[in-house]
Amino acid sequence: MPELPEVETIVRALDASISGLTVSSVVVHRKDVIHGHPAPLSRCLRRQSITRVYRRAKRILIAFDPPIELIIHLGMTGRLDIVSPNTSIEKHTHLRIVFADDNIELRFRDPRRFGGVWLLPANGQYNGPRLGPLGPEPLPLKPADFYDLLQRNRQIKALLLDQSAIAGIGNIYCDEALHATGIHPATISNTLDKKLAGKLLRNIKRILNKAIEFRGSTLSDYRRPDGSSGQYQQQHKVYNREDKPCRICGATIQRWQVAGRSSYLCPACQTMR
Repeated sequence: MPELPEVETIVRALDASISGLTVSSVVVHRKDVIHGHPAPLSRCLRRQSITRVYRRAKRILIAFDPPIELIIHLGMTGRLDIVSPNTSIEKHTHLRIVFADDNIELRFRDPRRFGGVWLLPANGQYNGPRLGPLGPEPLPLKPADFYDLLQRNRQIKALLLDQSAIAGIGNIYCDEALHATGIHPATISNTLDKKLAGKLLRNIKRILNKAIEFRGSTLSDYRRPDGSSGQYQQQHKVYNREDKPCRICGATIQRWQVAGRSSYLCPACQTMR
C-alpha cells in the first residue's frame, strides 16, 4: 500500500500537472468504487476547475471550484496515471477524468479494489461507506505530543500503524524507523522513556523526508503518475530484506508477525524492552 512518502510524491506530481485545469468529461467504468454524493460523478465534476491537489495521511484530495472535494484512497494496488486520452485503457481502470484543452486525462486503476473514490460536496450530502478518522500527521508532530500518544498499553508497531492514532505511517516506514531507533516492533509503547520516544520521532521524520526525496519505495504496484518508479527501496535497511545481512551490524534480518503484519527486524540491533 502506498504510504505517506508515496502519496506525497503522487500529490506533488498531480498538483503540478492538473491544478487549474477544467474537467470536460468523466467516465466511470465501475460504479462500486465511487462513494459519497448520490449524484453521478460526471454531472458533479463536469466543467469544474481544479484549485489544488493535496494530501491528508495516505489520502489524495482534489479540490474543485465551486467547492467540491474528490478523495482518492489507493488501497493496496491503486494507481493514478496522467496519460493522453489516446492511450489504450489498461485492465482494472475504474475511472477516467478528461480535461479540456490539455489533451490529458487522469485515470484511476485498482486491480484488487481495496481503494476507492469519495465525492464530498460542500453541502455535506453523503451516502455509502465512510472514511475512518485520522490522527495527527507525523511530520509536524511535536515530541511532547508524540510521547503522549505512546502512553498506551499497545505494541509499538500496532500503535504506529493505527491511522486514528498517527496518520500516514505504514509497514515499510514503521519497520525502518523502529530499526533505526533500535526498538523491537513488539515492544509495548508506554515502556519507552521520553529520550527514546524523541529519538523514534526524529527517525520517523528523517526517514519519511528521505523517502519523499527519493520519490517513495516501489516494491510492486506503486508508480508515480508518469509511470516511473520510486527509488527509496534501495535505501531500506530491513524492510523486505529477510535473510540478508543487517546493514548496521551484519546480523541476519528476520521476519516476524507483529500486529498482524509481516515485520522485518534485526535481532541484534532491536531488542525487547
